Formats: sequence, C-alpha cells, structure tokens
Amino acid sequence: MIFTATTGDVRDSLRVSKNTLARMRADGIFRPGVHFVALGTGSLRASLRWDLAAVEATLQKRSRQIGAPKHDNHNPARKKAQPAA
Repeated sequence: MIFTATTGDVRDSLRVSKNTLARMRADGIFRPGVHFVALGTGSLRASLRWDLAAVEATLQKRSRQIGAPKHDNHNPARKKAQPAA
C-alpha cells in the first residue's frame, strides 16, 4: 500500500467531487488504512493521503458487481410474448 496521492489527485483521476469522495468514505466504500490514511494528529481536519491503485481497484470491482446482468433478465422463458402484428 502506497499512500502518496492527495485528495485532489484522486478527484482529478476519478473525475469526482470532493463531496463524492467524502460520501464514499462515509458509506464505507473507502476504508481507512486500506484506501487512505489521515496525516497529523490533533487537527480538526487531517490531510488525507490515498492509495490510488486500491481506490481504482475497488471502484472497478464495484462497477463489475453492479453492472453484472441478473439471470432472470436473460431467461428466454421469462420474456413476454410479442403481440402478433
């Protein structure tokens, strides 16, 4: 794990907003120690350093899971009969 990318680097690479990254962190998609680390102690808002490779791998995995077709959608027996023209 190499935590070298800044939040700006990740935003630019993924083409997402800072709020989107924050939401993904809050939703547990990006986890501390795996996808990012906080630098500094005692500060109100610590700077984050990201592992860009881990972030991209997680998003690719999620997109494959979300985009995977469901078996019922491709079952010919479940298709509705076409009305005769």
